[in-house]
Amino acid sequence: MKGVFIDDDNTLGYETNSLFRKLMNVIFIPILYVLPASAVRSLKKIHKTAEEMIVYAGTHRAMEIIYEVNPRPPANRFQNFFLSIWLGINNSKAVRNRLRLVKREIKKKIIQLATENKDINIINVASGSARAVFGAIDEIPSNNNLKLSAIFIDKNHEAVSYSQQLASVHKYRTSFHWVEDTADNFFRTNDYKKKFNIAEIVGLLEYLNDDDILNMFSMVYKSLDSGGIIITSNIVNNSERRFFSNAIG
Repeated sequence: MKGVFIDDDNTLGYETNSLFRKLMNVIFIPILYVLPASAVRSLKKIHKTAEEMIVYAGTHRAMEIIYEVNPRPPANRFQNFFLSIWLGINNSKAVRNRLRLVKREIKKKIIQLATENKDINIINVASGSARAVFGAIDEIPSNNNLKLSAIFIDKNHEAVSYSQQLASVHKYRTSFHWVEDTADNFFRTNDYKKKFNIAEIVGLLEYLNDDDILNMFSMVYKSLDSGGIIITSNIVNNSERRFFSNAIG
């Protein structure tokens, strides 16, 4: 079995903890861990951004707030301090670092396929805003005219609409196709002749049981072209997970 590989690519700007933040975590993380779900939900009264994260827990909207770290103006310094703790906890940083890493891996594969003059067919399962795919494509030199197509699958109508808005002026907009459906139903009912060489499944596995995960991987793997890759992730148990799950799903 291969060991753990730690990616330390300093070109990605991974977020890390300062010494001050590490000391703060010693105090705040144990408090966050023991907060009951009801108490976490009441935190939405402290800040409008926190309210939006809680109300839209488990959806692309909560994730977008973490990605952008662009909260609504607070009413006072205490609110700003609280929100900085929330958006700066390890799980929030990990979500943003994950976006950086996934985007890089998609970009690497796109460049490889383009160099080999191959068609680039992407499938994004539980796509949400599809920021990683859009971001990876955006970083490809503009002089490359990619032979690219992408399918984005998400069961949430708002997520599909939001993703379409983000891509409305994208160079490859006409090569994008959105499907409002569950991943399981998509693979069972659609007989796509086209094989994919990049499959992204990020932010979904945490909501599936082991059997559903194995079934998902089996269906996605069968849809891959020779040499295709699956880019995925999962959240390991950690001291903040209970708070993070109670807060935004």
